[in-house]
Parts: sequence; structure tokens; C-alpha cells
Amino acid sequence: MTRFIHDQFAKDYLEELLSSLGEVKSARVVRGEVREIDVWFSPQI
Repeated sequence: MTRFIHDQFAKDYLEELLSSLGEVKSARVVRGEVREIDVWFSPQI
């Protein structure tokens, strides 16, 4: 969910920055919640 242009920029920036360290998904729906998170990061072990 992008409300402002800087929101999309921040999502793209974080996705590019964190992709080498783990899995990054943008606009992920959280199960059991009615809300949606903008960026989900799961580090590689």
C-alpha cells in the first residue's frame, strides 16, 4: 500500500539494500491481521 511517492522509493530502496542479506517481500499481508506490512525481511542464516 503506497500512499506517497516516497513510500514507494523507500520500499524499493530497502528491497535493493537488503536483498543480498536475505529474502525481501514488499506489500505482504500478515495472516490473522487486517493490516498489511510494507516490507518483510527474512535474513539468511
